[in-house]
Amino acid sequence: MKHQDEDCPSCRTIKVDVDADEGKRDGGHVLSQWPIQIKLVGSVAPFLNDADLLVAADCTAFATRGFHDEFLGDKKLVIGCPKLDNAMYYVEKFTGIFKNIPVKSLTCLRMEVPCCGGMTAILTEALKAAGKQLPFEEIIIGVKGNVLGKRQIPARPSADAVK
Repeated sequence: MKHQDEDCPSCRTIKVDVDADEGKRDGGHVLSQWPIQIKLVGSVAPFLNDADLLVAADCTAFATRGFHDEFLGDKKLVIGCPKLDNAMYYVEKFTGIFKNIPVKSLTCLRMEVPCCGGMTAILTEALKAAGKQLPFEEIIIGVKGNVLGKRQIPARPSADAVK
């Protein structure tokens, strides 16, 4: 499924080379790839090969202090909103990513509000549809920016995906 924006120059995958000293001088981590919007990331994105993937709900970076240091680190980042964007499109997109790319681990960073729980559900469904099992952690951020909880999500492939 080709997204309408895939021909846009902003969708072109870019590896961001950052001098390690520059990152330290600025006091934190920086993005190591572009794009970061789920809609703009291709289902065969080379930067995701053997990556620790952080899927962050849009609001999390603004709600938390120190997002880069506390959550991003050396992970590859994609962002989106499970309420405002098309959830079925996200399921299809992540299913393609998980089928085509050997992702090492998955972290879902989401807000405490009920609609944001959709991101965890989307990722769980995509893993099942792709027939993949990998370490999957959910981190829930409160509206005041504090971490309310962390849990490991058991990812079980569907019977159809394994065949």
